[in-house]
Amino acid sequence: MSPQVEVKIFPESPEGQIIDVPDGATYEDLLKILDINQELVILLNDGQAVPIDGTVDSGTISILRAISGG
Repeated sequence: MSPQVEVKIFPESPEGQIIDVPDGATYEDLLKILDINQELVILLNDGQAVPIDGTVDSGTISILRAISGG
């Protein structure tokens, strides 16, 4: 079994959702696991913006829905 990284996801539920992702997974992989379109969200890890192709680190991940208008 490969090592896992534990992350707490907001705002899936008020308390957050704790999930394990494979070691070396990217934030893009995380969004695929959660079935979330990467083009519609912004990701923060412990309050800091992260690149979609960055490797997931343990921490509290906030998923913010991007809003656009015209």
